[in-house]
Amino acid sequence: MKLFGIASGLSDDVRRGIIPARDSTDGHDESVAAWLNATGDHHPIVAGPDVALTSAQSCRERPIVTEPALRERGHGQWHGRNLRDLSPDDVRRWVDDPDFAPPGGESGRAAFERIGDWLDHLPDGTGTLIVIARPAVIRMLLIRALGSGTDMIRHLDVPPSTRSEMSRHTGWRVSAIGVPLG
Repeated sequence: MKLFGIASGLSDDVRRGIIPARDSTDGHDESVAAWLNATGDHHPIVAGPDVALTSAQSCRERPIVTEPALRERGHGQWHGRNLRDLSPDDVRRWVDDPDFAPPGGESGRAAFERIGDWLDHLPDGTGTLIVIARPAVIRMLLIRALGSGTDMIRHLDVPPSTRSEMSRHTGWRVSAIGVPLG
């Protein structure tokens, strides 16, 4: 099995330090659509529910399956808020403590387990799969594939609009991380 992890682009709000509104999708990302067109293959596509794929879907004549398990961490009452408006202590705990959850939100550990559980339960014989999700989700898939845990989250970066690759034979093997799509 081979898995291409495509990290979506980020919205302008995220670049300005605003946590995306609940159920929002990231802005339109031409590089994802261009990469899908350039591959020329017909591998199945699975996408997180929080990525915008209208142009990607129109440029490919195959369905895109939305997978709820591949959504980014739930931020509860912090959705739509600027990080500068939160207490520095809360932001530090949000980044450093995998068990911290914003009010009404999901802890980093819970998100990691949800995303990792999806990867762990991909059936043998799946073939090649393209996963399009937010960069944080792709990062968690890679960390799970490497056999690490939440302590690794702050040590690995997956930039937006990039491709990562992994394959599974008897176990997962990562062959590329954060390769620009362009």
